[in-house]
Amino acid sequence: MSSKLTAQGSQLIANLFKISRRYAGMYDFKGFLFFSLIALLATQVLFAIQTIEPVAAEVANGGTIDLGVMGPGQTIPLVIHPIVYNGGKFGKGGRYDIAVVTEVPDGWKGENSKLYGNPLQVGISAAKNAPDGTYYAKVVVSDENDGELLGNITITAKVRITRDIMESRVAPKTASVGPGQPAKFLITIRNKGTAADLYVVSSEGVKKWAFKKYVHMPPLSTKTIAYEVTENEEESYYPTIKVVSNSSAVISAEHNVSFTVSSNLLYDYKATNYGVLIFPTFELPIFGLAGLLSNLY
Repeated sequence: MSSKLTAQGSQLIANLFKISRRYAGMYDFKGFLFFSLIALLATQVLFAIQTIEPVAAEVANGGTIDLGVMGPGQTIPLVIHPIVYNGGKFGKGGRYDIAVVTEVPDGWKGENSKLYGNPLQVGISAAKNAPDGTYYAKVVVSDENDGELLGNITITAKVRITRDIMESRVAPKTASVGPGQPAKFLITIRNKGTAADLYVVSSEGVKKWAFKKYVHMPPLSTKTIAYEVTENEEESYYPTIKVVSNSSAVISAEHNVSFTVSSNLLYDYKATNYGVLIFPTFELPIFGLAGLLSNLY
């Protein structure tokens, strides 16, 4: 990855210098200087930087990069390669030192890169209640005090916001267990956006049960986790399993499930999978085998 002039930009600058030389031959030296200045200024417009994440692209000064889609409250990173190989003090490029988020929509936040970061990474965070739509932010990349005479590169970051950024499903919908045994539900979460997020899985509807699981979801990823609910009283329970974004509560899903707690010999055998409490030592292998066999039913 490297920053460089675009092919069209290189050709345009070459043509400008040809014109300036022709103009100097036909008229005077002032004309040559005039067109040379135009060509040099054009290099400031036509130089491009390389972005690494969330998309790899070459973006010219004044250009726009599409960062993809994310949900309200989420943060999307823009990672930039700091090295350029053209222009600068000696015409051989140099290194940009910092990237600064200079403009964001109302209620949004921008996080600047670290000085001398390699790569340069900025963060663009949406408002927690941002309506669905398309938004723009400005990022300026510069070398400190213009020490290498690289000039600034300004790019526009385009981001789309949607609440339909996460999908989830639960299986099975019902379960039957013995007293004190966990009812296990498999929860599949799909992150449809280009921003990572942390999701909190919890349940309501079962007294004294407030267990939570935290699931980190990289961009454009799918994960399946097991969530367990336990009760001792023999009856039916109807909990609601919730999946909520840690970035904004407007990104959420709920799933109604049920499980029944009852005693029978099979469930007693299954309970040995979670630890044999009090048995004579010589009976431990027998109950261990019973627990193993119970998993076949």
